[in-house]
Amino acid sequence: MQLTFAQIPALIRLALPICMAQLASIGILTSDLWMAGRLSTFDLATSALSTRLYHPFYFIALGILAVIAPLTAQALGSNDGTIARRTFGRGLKIAVHMGIQSMPAVFYGSDILIFLGQDDALSRHAKPYLFWTALGLPFTFVFLAMRFFSSGHGEPAPQLYATLLGLGLNILLNEVLSQGIGPFVKMGLEGIALATTISYIVMALTLGALIGLRSPFRQVSPYRRWWVLDFYIIKRILRIGSPNGLLVLSETGMFIIAALMIGLFGTSALAAASVANQIAAVAFMVPLSFAQAAAIRVGGAAGAGHPALVSANGNASMLCGVLVAIPLTAGILVFPEFLTGLFIQPDDPFFDDVLVIAVPMLIITAIFQLSDGMQAIVTAALRGLNDTKIPAIIGLFGYWGAGIGSGAYMAFILEWGPVSIWAGLAVGLFLNAIILGIRWVMRMQAIRAGTIPLLAQ
Repeated sequence: MQLTFAQIPALIRLALPICMAQLASIGILTSDLWMAGRLSTFDLATSALSTRLYHPFYFIALGILAVIAPLTAQALGSNDGTIARRTFGRGLKIAVHMGIQSMPAVFYGSDILIFLGQDDALSRHAKPYLFWTALGLPFTFVFLAMRFFSSGHGEPAPQLYATLLGLGLNILLNEVLSQGIGPFVKMGLEGIALATTISYIVMALTLGALIGLRSPFRQVSPYRRWWVLDFYIIKRILRIGSPNGLLVLSETGMFIIAALMIGLFGTSALAAASVANQIAAVAFMVPLSFAQAAAIRVGGAAGAGHPALVSANGNASMLCGVLVAIPLTAGILVFPEFLTGLFIQPDDPFFDDVLVIAVPMLIITAIFQLSDGMQAIVTAALRGLNDTKIPAIIGLFGYWGAGIGSGAYMAFILEWGPVSIWAGLAVGLFLNAIILGIRWVMRMQAIRAGTIPLLAQ
């Protein structure tokens, strides 16, 4: 236990800049929703619906590319800079390919939304927004690959600088392009999407330059022989990353499907869900930073062949997750009306209708803070050991079976309304956290007993 407590300072030092970068990153989406809410509730609902369409592509890419961080940490832990460089270069190739392959579905997202039974007016209004979003996907995914490579070195500061630059640029361009300030044409919601795409292009170029010029990244010559395909590393990233991508998609897909089901209850319900989801997403950035730190610290200890340090880093990150959940839960419980008012203008004709749905959703959001944070941290600790396949199966069962299943049953069979769909998410997160926690304990016991290797192959 003493070894566990000894890891907490190092975890905090690593997690803090990651957390700031994560908050800045989610701040881009939050500023987009805030600006859309300033335009109208209709634009806010359209933005939320559009986000739900492209997020599956974003999150599966996020899940796959996230393994770059622990794989880099494992390579550096075993003093193999060549593997770290090869992991980064092939990760960039995978990011570009996934970005290009995702573009067509987002280009035609308006028709897909109509096919899925979403509001016709909202879906058609989303068409130009989705066009500009699609153009930015390759740059967004490249930035993710760079971000995880930076974190894998235990040096998240460069990604923080790039993300803060992107956030500031996005806030400025949101105002300029949506409102038509100066020589620019007033683009409304379409301008918000264009602003975000420009911001991610700048972020990718900035972080790419910092990685090429700064220590410790330049020591591994990150862009050397970047054109080589290197199928061994590509297969390794995809073999470990694909189950993790499925797991991330399972969790975020639960929220996406929940939003689509809530959208069947009308514009006010969809706007309320977008507010609750965004508050949940912002709060989630704090435990997520400890999750990323856990994957890096566990991966580095595993690469160096220290099972006791692996266990201590994993357990310390979970303890930190419990501690940060307490103020997050309290803050959301105490200020649900205020938080709703950040996104919906009080003079909006739909304000009262949105508020009556958003407040109970935010109360549920507060309740699931602990389980949401814990399942993310345990998943990341297991990812540091290359253990991604079983957690993916657990996620499918917990998120889709328990989460979506219970929410749909309460909303459509028991007819408890859109808030009960949100309550179903809490069920899925709680169940997943419990099962993954058991998985971690059993894996540590097996490693100590010598019945399984430290790193899954």
